[in-house]
Amino acid sequence: MKIFKIITFLLMFTTLGFAQSASSNKTVNILPNSKLTITGDTNISDFSCAFNSQMIPSTRKVKVKEVNSEFHFENAILKLDNTGFDCGSKGINKDFHALIKTEEYPEISLELKKLCINTPSQATADLFISIAGKTKAYKLPVKIVDGKIPQYKGNLSLNINDFNLKPPKKVFGLIVVKEDIDINFHLNVEK
Repeated sequence: MKIFKIITFLLMFTTLGFAQSASSNKTVNILPNSKLTITGDTNISDFSCAFNSQMIPSTRKVKVKEVNSEFHFENAILKLDNTGFDCGSKGINKDFHALIKTEEYPEISLELKKLCINTPSQATADLFISIAGKTKAYKLPVKIVDGKIPQYKGNLSLNINDFNLKPPKKVFGLIVVKEDIDINFHLNVEK
């Protein structure tokens, strides 16, 4: 489900504001009023799973190197505890955790590798997302809202088949989760 992708973006946005010509170590803090959700559809209705922002590891030390308008990252890894997702009911939560294989793979990992600044308000992030033991590379468009507390917003559409995940079927196959999901994020960052 697309919920996983949004998590990856959170980490990369937190380091956007650093413009150094040489490699440097930076500390960023994702504020608790940040939001991350995964949304999807079934053949009957849609669903939304929100990540508990209190469970986002807030302070991260990352290595950043600026090359022209690109920022290259080392150690920009965000690990999210799968139990931080709440889909609104015990039944949907159980199905969601079965889908992402929480018992076997309790975390979703997001690793930001590069951030390209396209305009002062737009960027593209290169990242790796690991879900249920499978890692895939993605390019993610990011909207930047500069201010006293910078904000990074975006949406990533994913196909759960990319992670070898099988959508659950309920009521003898009458209710089926669609393969495409969206990860939506709105990160507020202190640096």
